[in-house]
Amino acid sequence: GNVKSVEVLWESFGTDEMPNVGDLIASADYKDGYIRFSTPENFRDGNAVIAAKNSKGIILWSWHIWCAEEGWQEQVYANDAGTMMDRNLGATSATPGNLGALGLLYQWGRKDPFLGASSSSSYSFAVSTGVWDDSSDHISSHTYCEKNPMTMFVSIRLPRESWQSEKTACDPCPAGWRVPDGGDDGIWKKAGFSDKKYDFYNRGMLFDDGVSVPSAWYPGAGYRSSNSGSPLARSEGLYWSVLSRFVDSDMYSEASYFGLSDSGRIVLDWRWTNDALSVRCCKE
Repeated sequence: GNVKSVEVLWESFGTDEMPNVGDLIASADYKDGYIRFSTPENFRDGNAVIAAKNSKGIILWSWHIWCAEEGWQEQVYANDAGTMMDRNLGATSATPGNLGALGLLYQWGRKDPFLGASSSSSYSFAVSTGVWDDSSDHISSHTYCEKNPMTMFVSIRLPRESWQSEKTACDPCPAGWRVPDGGDDGIWKKAGFSDKKYDFYNRGMLFDDGVSVPSAWYPGAGYRSSNSGSPLARSEGLYWSVLSRFVDSDMYSEASYFGLSDSGRIVLDWRWTNDALSVRCCKE
Protein backbone atom coordinates (compact mmCIF):
# COMPACT_ATOMS: atom_id res chain seq x y z
CA GLY A 1 0.00 0.00 0.00
CA ASN A 2 0.88 3.68 -0.17
CA VAL A 3 2.21 4.40 3.32
CA LYS A 4 1.60 7.96 4.47
CA SER A 5 1.98 7.68 8.22
CA VAL A 6 3.12 5.45 11.07
CA GLU A 7 1.49 5.14 14.47
CA VAL A 8 2.31 3.30 17.69
CA LEU A 9 -1.13 1.81 18.38
CA TRP A 10 -0.47 0.66 21.92
CA GLU A 11 2.22 0.02 24.55
CA SER A 12 1.90 -2.16 27.65
CA PHE A 13 4.09 -3.47 30.48
CA GLY A 14 1.69 -6.43 30.81
CA THR A 15 0.66 -5.27 34.30
CA ASP A 16 -1.79 -2.86 35.94
CA GLU A 17 0.77 -0.03 35.55
CA MET A 18 -0.32 2.36 32.81
CA PRO A 19 2.63 3.33 30.61
CA ASN A 20 3.14 6.80 29.24
CA VAL A 21 3.27 7.15 25.47
CA GLY A 22 6.91 6.56 24.54
CA ASP A 23 7.84 4.38 27.52
CA LEU A 24 8.43 1.40 25.21
CA ILE A 25 8.65 2.91 21.72
CA ALA A 26 10.34 6.32 21.75
CA SER A 27 9.77 7.11 18.06
CA ALA A 28 8.51 5.55 14.84
CA ASP A 29 8.53 6.81 11.25
CA TYR A 30 8.56 5.72 7.61
CA LYS A 31 11.48 6.36 5.26
CA ASP A 32 12.83 4.74 2.08
CA GLY A 33 10.34 1.88 2.23
CA TYR A 34 11.03 0.97 5.86
CA ILE A 35 9.28 1.44 9.17
CA ARG A 36 11.95 2.61 11.62
CA PHE A 37 11.54 2.81 15.38
CA SER A 38 13.65 3.37 18.47
CA THR A 39 13.34 2.39 22.11
CA PRO A 40 13.99 4.91 24.90
CA GLU A 41 17.30 5.11 26.74
CA ASN A 42 15.51 3.74 29.83
CA PHE A 43 14.52 0.39 28.28
CA ARG A 44 11.41 -1.26 29.74
CA ASP A 45 10.10 -4.78 29.21
CA GLY A 46 6.71 -5.05 27.56
CA ASN A 47 4.94 -5.19 24.22
CA ALA A 48 3.75 -2.73 21.60
CA VAL A 49 2.22 -2.64 18.12
CA ILE A 50 3.24 -0.26 15.33
CA ALA A 51 0.97 0.33 12.30
CA ALA A 52 1.48 1.70 8.80
CA LYS A 53 -1.44 3.79 7.47
CA ASN A 54 -2.46 5.19 4.10
CA SER A 55 -3.60 8.74 3.34
CA LYS A 56 -7.11 7.97 4.65
CA GLY A 57 -5.77 6.71 7.97
CA ILE A 58 -6.60 3.08 7.16
CA ILE A 59 -4.21 0.54 8.65
CA LEU A 60 -2.33 -1.35 5.92
CA TRP A 61 -0.28 -3.62 8.19
CA SER A 62 0.91 -3.76 11.78
CA TRP A 63 3.87 -5.22 13.64
CA HIS A 64 4.10 -6.60 17.16
CA ILE A 65 7.23 -5.31 18.92
CA TRP A 66 8.33 -7.68 21.69
CA CYS A 67 10.44 -5.66 24.13
CA ALA A 68 12.27 -8.12 26.36
CA GLU A 69 15.75 -7.55 27.73
CA GLU A 70 16.05 -11.22 28.67
CA GLY A 71 15.08 -12.69 25.30
CA TRP A 72 14.07 -16.33 24.94
CA GLN A 73 15.87 -19.66 25.19
CA GLU A 74 15.40 -22.78 23.06
CA GLN A 75 14.08 -25.98 24.63
CA VAL A 76 14.48 -29.28 22.79
CA TYR A 77 11.53 -31.59 23.35
CA ALA A 78 11.98 -35.35 23.61
CA ASN A 79 11.34 -37.97 20.91
CA ASP A 80 12.47 -35.58 18.14
CA ALA A 81 9.22 -33.70 18.68
CA GLY A 82 10.83 -30.33 17.95
CA THR A 83 12.32 -27.22 19.56
CA MET A 84 10.15 -24.73 21.40
CA MET A 85 10.65 -21.36 23.06
CA ASP A 86 10.96 -21.48 26.84
CA ARG A 87 8.19 -18.90 27.22
CA ASN A 88 4.86 -17.74 25.85
CA LEU A 89 4.78 -15.34 22.93
CA GLY A 90 4.99 -11.82 24.38
CA ALA A 91 6.33 -13.05 27.74
CA THR A 92 9.26 -11.20 29.30
CA SER A 93 10.15 -14.03 31.69
CA ALA A 94 10.09 -17.83 31.88
CA THR A 95 10.32 -17.96 35.68
CA PRO A 96 7.49 -19.82 37.50
CA GLY A 97 5.24 -17.36 39.27
CA ASN A 98 6.60 -14.30 37.45
CA LEU A 99 3.85 -12.09 36.00
CA GLY A 100 6.01 -11.50 32.94
CA ALA A 101 5.70 -15.20 32.04
CA LEU A 102 2.01 -14.90 31.12
CA GLY A 103 2.52 -13.28 27.71
CA LEU A 104 -0.16 -12.25 25.20
CA LEU A 105 -3.35 -13.81 23.83
CA TYR A 106 -4.38 -14.49 20.21
CA GLN A 107 -7.56 -15.26 18.34
CA TRP A 108 -6.79 -18.21 16.07
CA GLY A 109 -5.40 -17.23 12.66
CA ARG A 110 -4.68 -13.60 13.54
CA LYS A 111 -1.21 -12.07 13.75
CA ASP A 112 -2.02 -9.28 16.22
CA PRO A 113 -2.12 -9.91 19.98
CA PHE A 114 -4.48 -9.03 22.79
CA LEU A 115 -3.54 -8.26 26.37
CA GLY A 116 -3.58 -10.95 29.06
CA ALA A 117 -4.24 -10.71 32.80
CA SER A 118 -2.79 -7.85 34.85
CA SER A 119 -1.53 -10.00 37.76
CA SER A 120 -0.99 -13.61 38.78
CA SER A 121 -4.40 -13.73 40.48
CA SER A 122 -6.34 -11.07 38.55
CA TYR A 123 -9.37 -11.39 36.32
CA SER A 124 -8.80 -7.98 34.78
CA PHE A 125 -6.69 -7.20 31.74
CA ALA A 126 -3.28 -5.59 31.74
CA VAL A 127 -3.53 -1.90 30.88
CA SER A 128 -2.10 -0.14 27.85
CA THR A 129 -2.13 3.03 25.84
CA GLY A 130 -4.52 3.06 22.88
CA VAL A 131 -8.21 2.17 22.61
CA TRP A 132 -9.40 -1.45 22.35
CA ASP A 133 -12.71 -2.54 20.94
CA ASP A 134 -15.06 -5.54 20.72
CA SER A 135 -17.25 -6.22 17.69
CA SER A 136 -20.21 -8.53 17.10
CA ASP A 137 -19.29 -8.75 13.41
CA HIS A 138 -18.75 -12.22 11.93
CA ILE A 139 -15.39 -12.08 10.17
CA SER A 140 -13.98 -14.36 7.48
CA SER A 141 -11.53 -11.91 5.91
CA HIS A 142 -7.91 -11.37 6.87
CA THR A 143 -8.03 -7.88 5.38
CA TYR A 144 -10.70 -6.76 7.83
CA CYS A 145 -8.69 -8.14 10.75
CA GLU A 146 -5.54 -6.40 9.50
CA LYS A 147 -7.36 -3.06 9.37
CA ASN A 148 -8.61 -3.54 12.94
CA PRO A 149 -5.78 -5.09 14.99
CA MET A 150 -7.19 -3.79 18.30
CA THR A 151 -10.69 -5.18 17.75
CA MET A 152 -11.73 -8.56 19.10
CA PHE A 153 -14.45 -10.10 16.95
CA VAL A 154 -17.21 -12.26 18.39
CA SER A 155 -16.81 -14.72 15.53
CA ILE A 156 -13.92 -15.36 13.17
CA ARG A 157 -13.89 -18.03 10.51
CA LEU A 158 -10.57 -17.32 8.84
CA PRO A 159 -9.23 -19.57 6.06
CA ARG A 160 -7.61 -22.76 7.33
CA GLU A 161 -4.33 -21.72 5.71
CA SER A 162 -4.13 -18.72 8.10
CA TRP A 163 -1.76 -20.70 10.30
CA GLN A 164 -0.01 -23.76 8.90
CA SER A 165 2.99 -26.01 9.43
CA GLU A 166 4.65 -23.90 6.75
CA LYS A 167 4.89 -20.41 8.22
CA THR A 168 2.38 -17.90 6.84
CA ALA A 169 2.26 -14.09 6.78
CA CYS A 170 -0.37 -14.18 9.55
CA ASP A 171 1.71 -16.37 11.87
CA PRO A 172 2.43 -14.21 14.96
CA CYS A 173 5.76 -15.85 15.90
CA PRO A 174 9.13 -14.15 15.19
CA ALA A 175 11.20 -14.99 12.11
CA GLY A 176 12.39 -18.60 12.23
CA TRP A 177 9.53 -19.64 14.52
CA ARG A 178 5.88 -20.58 14.02
CA VAL A 179 2.71 -21.73 15.76
CA PRO A 180 3.24 -25.48 16.45
CA ASP A 181 1.44 -28.51 15.07
CA GLY A 182 -1.33 -29.91 17.25
CA GLY A 183 -3.50 -32.94 17.87
CA ASP A 184 -2.14 -36.48 17.76
CA ASP A 185 0.62 -35.39 15.35
CA GLY A 186 1.54 -32.33 17.39
CA ILE A 187 4.67 -31.54 19.37
CA TRP A 188 3.13 -32.01 22.85
CA LYS A 189 1.78 -35.45 21.98
CA LYS A 190 5.04 -36.58 20.35
CA ALA A 191 7.11 -35.32 23.28
CA GLY A 192 5.09 -37.46 25.67
CA PHE A 193 3.66 -34.75 27.93
CA SER A 194 1.52 -36.34 30.63
CA ASP A 195 -0.59 -35.25 33.60
CA LYS A 196 1.46 -33.37 36.21
CA LYS A 197 1.01 -31.92 39.66
CA TYR A 198 -0.31 -28.38 39.37
CA ASP A 199 1.73 -25.67 41.11
CA PHE A 200 -0.96 -23.68 42.94
CA TYR A 201 1.52 -21.18 44.38
CA ASN A 202 2.96 -20.20 40.98
CA ARG A 203 -0.17 -21.09 38.97
CA GLY A 204 1.05 -23.44 36.28
CA MET A 205 2.87 -26.68 35.50
CA LEU A 206 6.57 -27.45 35.22
CA PHE A 207 7.15 -30.22 32.68
CA ASP A 208 10.32 -32.22 33.18
CA ASP A 209 9.06 -35.15 31.11
CA GLY A 210 9.12 -34.74 27.36
CA VAL A 211 11.73 -31.96 27.56
CA SER A 212 15.46 -32.52 27.26
CA VAL A 213 16.99 -29.63 29.22
CA PRO A 214 15.80 -27.63 31.11
CA SER A 215 12.23 -28.13 32.38
CA ALA A 216 9.47 -26.21 30.58
CA TRP A 217 7.23 -23.83 32.56
CA TYR A 218 3.67 -23.48 31.27
CA PRO A 219 1.79 -20.83 33.26
CA GLY A 220 -1.94 -20.73 33.77
CA ALA A 221 -2.27 -17.55 31.74
CA GLY A 222 -6.02 -17.97 31.26
CA TYR A 223 -7.83 -17.01 28.09
CA ARG A 224 -10.28 -14.46 26.76
CA SER A 225 -13.69 -15.40 25.44
CA SER A 226 -14.96 -13.19 22.63
CA ASN A 227 -18.19 -12.53 24.55
CA SER A 228 -16.58 -11.80 27.93
CA GLY A 229 -15.15 -8.56 29.24
CA SER A 230 -12.49 -10.13 31.43
CA PRO A 231 -9.86 -12.89 31.37
CA LEU A 232 -11.27 -16.34 32.17
CA ALA A 233 -9.96 -19.41 33.96
CA ARG A 234 -6.71 -17.94 35.27
CA SER A 235 -5.80 -21.41 36.56
CA GLU A 236 -5.74 -22.79 33.01
CA GLY A 237 -3.07 -22.53 30.34
CA LEU A 238 -4.43 -22.92 26.79
CA TYR A 239 -2.12 -22.97 23.76
CA TRP A 240 -3.12 -22.79 20.09
CA SER A 241 -1.82 -25.11 17.38
CA VAL A 242 -2.07 -24.71 13.59
CA LEU A 243 -4.62 -27.54 13.29
CA SER A 244 -8.14 -26.28 12.49
CA ARG A 245 -11.46 -27.45 11.12
CA PHE A 246 -14.78 -25.96 10.05
CA VAL A 247 -18.04 -26.88 11.74
CA ASP A 248 -20.42 -27.30 8.80
CA SER A 249 -23.59 -26.72 10.77
CA ASP A 250 -22.41 -23.45 12.26
CA MET A 251 -20.83 -20.14 11.37
CA TYR A 252 -17.86 -20.96 13.54
CA SER A 253 -14.61 -22.87 13.13
CA GLU A 254 -12.52 -24.77 15.67
CA ALA A 255 -8.82 -25.25 16.24
CA SER A 256 -6.83 -27.76 18.25
CA TYR A 257 -5.16 -26.64 21.46
CA PHE A 258 -2.96 -27.98 24.26
CA GLY A 259 -4.31 -27.23 27.72
CA LEU A 260 -3.52 -27.63 31.40
CA SER A 261 -5.62 -26.98 34.48
CA ASP A 262 -5.42 -26.93 38.27
CA SER A 263 -6.79 -30.47 38.31
CA GLY A 264 -3.37 -31.60 37.11
CA ARG A 265 -4.81 -32.85 33.83
CA ILE A 266 -3.51 -31.91 30.40
CA VAL A 267 -5.73 -32.10 27.34
CA LEU A 268 -5.53 -32.02 23.56
CA ASP A 269 -8.90 -30.78 22.39
CA TRP A 270 -10.79 -28.33 20.16
CA ARG A 271 -12.34 -24.93 20.84
CA TRP A 272 -13.85 -22.04 18.93
CA THR A 273 -11.30 -19.92 17.08
CA ASN A 274 -12.86 -16.68 18.34
CA ASP A 275 -11.43 -17.30 21.83
CA ALA A 276 -8.04 -15.71 22.53
CA LEU A 277 -5.44 -18.19 23.84
CA SER A 278 -1.69 -18.22 24.48
CA VAL A 279 0.88 -19.15 21.82
CA ARG A 280 4.12 -21.08 22.46
CA CYS A 281 6.30 -20.82 19.34
CA CYS A 282 8.00 -23.78 17.67
CA LYS A 283 11.29 -23.50 15.77
CA GLU A 284 10.87 -23.92 12.00
